[in-house]
Amino acid sequence: MTDQDEFYTSPGSEIEPGDIFLDIFFPALKYPLAYFRINYTKNNKVGHLLTPEESKVQPGDSPRGSVEPRTVMLVSHGCEVERVLRSEDSTKRHWLAAPVLPLEKCASEKMKDRVRKGTQPNRFYLPPTDYLRGGEWQVDLRKITPINCQFFVDADVNGRRLCSLSETAKLELHSQLGVFFSGLALYIQSIPCPSCGAEIDPTLFQVESGQEPDAE
Repeated sequence: MTDQDEFYTSPGSEIEPGDIFLDIFFPALKYPLAYFRINYTKNNKVGHLLTPEESKVQPGDSPRGSVEPRTVMLVSHGCEVERVLRSEDSTKRHWLAAPVLPLEKCASEKMKDRVRKGTQPNRFYLPPTDYLRGGEWQVDLRKITPINCQFFVDADVNGRRLCSLSETAKLELHSQLGVFFSGLALYIQSIPCPSCGAEIDPTLFQVESGQEPDAE
């Protein structure tokens, strides 16, 4: 785990994966499904709360659910972030984010220790920092959610991008995401070649397809 003094940096000039934002509107869809359908009249509009049993869901219906401003970490791939910023099409695209919670929200001391050590696959540990008002924090990877890019752009303009991760910390985030999604750990330290013993830097091997003009 990276030393906490080397874990964070001040926000850079551009939005990047691993950036932490304050007060991003975070949605949660409730079960069982209920949704609002707007009926437009001559002078106003009226919303009706329906269920799929009452009426089949139609384009334009809005699901009932909660929305609250939360502290989140941006976890989309860097190429996806750069592509949206270059295109200036942020109102029509979405980035992935996960909520940032106090470590004390963990159910037990054993879980807290696993999060600190990086052995709790569905959480990413954030050491204490003044950027987050001190204390230990965690990113809940179970609740990764697509959010319209413009919310992040607005937050950046309004000074609600709190901090960025160092390059080493971002590698640790990507490694933890790999464990969470696949169960396979990504090496972020040099490893010896099994044939000749030479040290190999695994971070040099990256997929560059996101740089192609037609990449999606």
